[in-house]
Amino acid sequence: MLKIIFVIIIVSFILTGVSGYLIGGSNNYAAKVNGQEISRAQFENAFNNERNRMQQQLGDRYSELAANEGYMKSLRQQVLNRLIDEALLDQYSRELKLGISDEQVKQAIFATPAFQVDGKFDNNRYNAIVNQMGMTADQYAQALRNQLTTQQLINGVAGTDFMLKGETDELAALVSQQRVVREAVIDVNALAAKQQVTDQEVSSYYDQNKARFMTPEQFRVSYIKLDAATMQAPVSDADIQAYYDQHVDQFTQPERIRYSIIQTKTEDDAKAVLDALNKGEDFATLDAGEREIYRFATLAKEKSTDIISARNGGDMGWLEESATVPELKNAGLKEKGQISDIWRD
Repeated sequence: MLKIIFVIIIVSFILTGVSGYLIGGSNNYAAKVNGQEISRAQFENAFNNERNRMQQQLGDRYSELAANEGYMKSLRQQVLNRLIDEALLDQYSRELKLGISDEQVKQAIFATPAFQVDGKFDNNRYNAIVNQMGMTADQYAQALRNQLTTQQLINGVAGTDFMLKGETDELAALVSQQRVVREAVIDVNALAAKQQVTDQEVSSYYDQNKARFMTPEQFRVSYIKLDAATMQAPVSDADIQAYYDQHVDQFTQPERIRYSIIQTKTEDDAKAVLDALNKGEDFATLDAGEREIYRFATLAKEKSTDIISARNGGDMGWLEESATVPELKNAGLKEKGQISDIWRD
């Protein structure tokens, strides 16, 4: 499979100085669970993995789901909920002092069929697959450790054979019980056809039972709790700058780059797309970078075999370095509208 990639835009979001403090900063996490952060990169990796899994499972049918904005939003929420559940289980496991040794993690990696060649663990294959997942070897090992620890907790709860005497008696009573059942079949449609209710009767019943058709008034409130005494304390520019310098990580986020791709099945198809890009219209009202972006997006919608990015003109969205595959990092793209060479996936 061949792909042509180019960078739409490169932006580094770094808020500096007093203005960053006054703006309030920007979070580098998708959620925080009891103080434990779920990073944006971790969430995007999990979402992309789930999306790829569904695409492989459903094939062409997945394109219909991917075109449904509401469904994709729901899918993102499901992935985030799963990460939150995993974080809670991880926290509870640590509270119980459960743990997995380095040797157990190593053996689990060695035993994974996907990392094996001819039935034996292959380190090059392991690193290649982990990189495709947007993770380093250390990050994958830690994620696997968390997964094994959580499984240890689940096995300890669900896999136990211990039962209280009361539970044993209740189970025995359920297994040995006998019941006599009588059955009657009623044709609901025929019964409903015989019923006649006038508008007056409906109105009268409603007037007599209004409370059954009403719910108490509800409202949603968002609030911020502030200490009045603290708010009145004078704060100098030097104090603000000092606080910012001590907490600069709260007001910055990693550089994110926006890529677009065109994926083709053959090298000839890729060369044809590249020729079309080079022979495109001038679009004199646009600058050079914008012209390349416009041409690329048009061809991506027409030619790309990646059904998800194609409908967005090849746009893959904003990617942090940790979520970017090595091929994109090695493409050497630095300028807006720059196009990479053809590379094989």
